[in-house]
Amino acid sequence: MNKVSIAIPIYNRWHLTHQILFDIYKNCDNIHEIIIVNDNSPEKEVRDGMDWWLSQKMLPIQEIVLAENVMFLRASNIGMKQCAGDIVITVSNDVRIQSDITTRIRDMLRENPEQMIGGRLLDWDTGWNSFGGQVFPYIEGWLMATTKQGWEEIGYFDERFYPSDMEDIDSSTTALTLGYTLTPLNDERIQHIGAQSIGYNPKREAQTKLNKEKFRKKWKLP
Repeated sequence: MNKVSIAIPIYNRWHLTHQILFDIYKNCDNIHEIIIVNDNSPEKEVRDGMDWWLSQKMLPIQEIVLAENVMFLRASNIGMKQCAGDIVITVSNDVRIQSDITTRIRDMLRENPEQMIGGRLLDWDTGWNSFGGQVFPYIEGWLMATTKQGWEEIGYFDERFYPSDMEDIDSSTTALTLGYTLTPLNDERIQHIGAQSIGYNPKREAQTKLNKEKFRKKWKLP
């Protein structure tokens, strides 16, 4: 289990993608490939920036340019399914990575491949993960990693939660039912800036509430 793939969905906001790629370049080793899923970004800055990174060959980057905007969940799935590594990390571009997470995650999964690893584990009532008094712990979706086989067993992100929200709680719940453990990195050098692509607003809150009901129905909860 040596090959580590990273999938990063992006949409506009090039400075975030440029920043995370430099973070990975400066701090991470043992990278087999980085799959950038360009979710039909219209901004010229994204095209110019990707051209620069691809020409410099500083990282093993492959770009997938989508013909239409499919949003976070589907773009993430497209990237993860394209990954050829034994280990697949999906990460949002609004994350700072200032430690060698690729080597650490690889070593952790070599020791125990039945783990879902992430930046942060939420195992208390966040307001979204409690049903009938039962709390569903989860790895936050801005950084999630397991083996390629593990993602296939979990089924990647369930697309009933399109375009986003609750997919990380659902994937974590599926992982737990399959006997996986949820393992946070708890590394202060990994920081999620948050809400840079989708943002927090009444429309997103309504979407999250809708997806919470989908989760309730899927898992037959009170």
